[in-house]
Amino acid sequence: MNIAIIGAGLSSATLCQNLGALGTLTIFEKSRGMGGRMATRQGVDAAWDHGAPCFIARDSGFKQFLQPFLKDQTLTEWHPKMTTLGLNQKPYKRTWFEPHYVGQPTMNHWLKPLFAGHAVETQCDIQSIYGAPGKWYLASVDGVHGPFDWVLSSAPLTQTQALFADFNFDLTARYQAGFTLLCQMTFSPSWDRAVCQDAVVAELILSGRRPGRHHPNTLVVHAQDQWASEQIASEPAMVEQTLRRAAETLLNTDFDSAKLHRWRDASVIEPAASTHWLQPTLQLGACGDWGGTQGAESAFISARALAAALVNKG
Repeated sequence: MNIAIIGAGLSSATLCQNLGALGTLTIFEKSRGMGGRMATRQGVDAAWDHGAPCFIARDSGFKQFLQPFLKDQTLTEWHPKMTTLGLNQKPYKRTWFEPHYVGQPTMNHWLKPLFAGHAVETQCDIQSIYGAPGKWYLASVDGVHGPFDWVLSSAPLTQTQALFADFNFDLTARYQAGFTLLCQMTFSPSWDRAVCQDAVVAELILSGRRPGRHHPNTLVVHAQDQWASEQIASEPAMVEQTLRRAAETLLNTDFDSAKLHRWRDASVIEPAASTHWLQPTLQLGACGDWGGTQGAESAFISARALAAALVNKG
């Protein structure tokens, strides 16, 4: 059986782990690497974790899934020195009450072994699907791929909706937009993560101090949700300038450099009615973080459910 999987994030990695015995898996990813929102942007002598800064695990199956990676230390707990910042307000320390995990040396590094042994086509943006059950073709800007017996999408929900628009894909979810600013600076605060009481800036994270990182003085600025929603259609240059000015004011310093990244679908606010989607007669399926509101954990649960449904079908 030939199975095409669109997307190469945590959902896709979970599908690879659970479906490898069914046949040949081919993964198509539109970006340059794997990881989805577990993303690390590389620069010259710098790196920023500009997607999900960390994730938690409450589901017992997800906890079990993570154990091998915690054991080989490609995944580890993050114990940042945390504080709260606000203009004209005295900082105070914060703490977490459950483990928060990060990949090391990059957020997506721990996922890469799960794709081993499978064909992964990166920088391949799948734009449409055509054919029939058991003989599906995927069209990208570079050509046609296939045929495939099954097509499974773990891509962002908007992309999955577009790909499966002609196949009765009826799931919807509401996402929160987000902006991150990737900065370099000479200022070195005493904290590692700061939650901000500010209308524009939500939190500041010193990327270079995270486990396994070796790029000091790199900072990630996350925008407040409400402000990001209001600015999602604004000119990127204006958003970058406003976010940069707000962060520099909070820190009372000037950044050496700053670059904006926009996430149209940063996190799920209202999940879909089902954790996954499967059409056995069409031999199509979909999964993603849209099945819940817990980010990485929801992505895993969705893919696990889709894989189980597909295996049980046969």
